[in-house]
Amino acid sequence: MNEALLADLLAAAAGALEDAAPELNRLDAVAGDGDLGVTMTEVARIAREVLAAGAAGVPELLSALGAGIARGAPSTSGTLVATAFLRASRACGEGGEPTEVLARCFGAALDGVRARGKAEPGDRTLVDGLASVSASLEASAADGLAWQEALARAAEAARSTAQATAEMEPKKGRASWAPQRALGHPDAGCSMLAIVLSAAAARAGA
Repeated sequence: MNEALLADLLAAAAGALEDAAPELNRLDAVAGDGDLGVTMTEVARIAREVLAAGAAGVPELLSALGAGIARGAPSTSGTLVATAFLRASRACGEGGEPTEVLARCFGAALDGVRARGKAEPGDRTLVDGLASVSASLEASAADGLAWQEALARAAEAARSTAQATAEMEPKKGRASWAPQRALGHPDAGCSMLAIVLSAAAARAGA
């Protein structure tokens, strides 16, 4: 996957984030600040600026996205997204088949977000979604699947995990202050991940 193709997928994801902003704010307001959609709209704006500027390669593009988001959207969620891009940028330059690279990038993103947010799978955070996506991509790489199919499967894993978080009690972040309020509603961060991956997978399959 080259930087032009990745930029196209990221542009689709940015558009999906903008469209989903009201729903992300609603989900985040259940037991949080209610501003995830606002932050992700800013992330999408920054992404469009970075994509328009261009980059010399995939690692450079991911690094520029991470740095731009860290500067321009320094909220908790923005910082986690920035961390994911920065960790992925370091992991993707090692070569390999596209599906293997995707798996390695999302594994690195998972490790970075887990460390920065001090969360583990089962805590009902973005980490749950990233863990399921990472596991799905690793399985797809082991099975030798093309990256388009691997991305579609990863998006489905993200959607399933987001739905499953509705029955999970939050153990980290603001939502953990009143955990009962969150029950019955999917985690906003996991929902955000499902939205962007679904948009990217749809673009890849178009």
